[in-house]
Amino acid sequence: MNTKPVPVIITLSAALLSCVVSIIQRVEFSVFVSRLLVVVLIFLVMGTIIKMILDYSFKTLEPAVPLDEEMDSVVPEGQGLEESQENVTTADEYSEESEEG
Repeated sequence: MNTKPVPVIITLSAALLSCVVSIIQRVEFSVFVSRLLVVVLIFLVMGTIIKMILDYSFKTLEPAVPLDEEMDSVVPEGQGLEESQENVTTADEYSEESEEG
């Protein structure tokens, strides 16, 4: 899974929320900028930590192999039941050969 944009999405959504709250509260520009800077730094670090956790968890998970693919690795696709049955001699054939010989 592509987790590269996770820190950016978390940081931008927190920054948007911080801007909206600051605008509603009608704070001064210096307070607005300082709040925004603190929020961006904190949520950038949090987003990076979340990304690292997601990368680690996706790396440790192994995708389940479908039964068809597992069987293809055991029996190549070119060989099927038809070819394997041609080489098998039945008991009737053995009995006919023994009676003639």
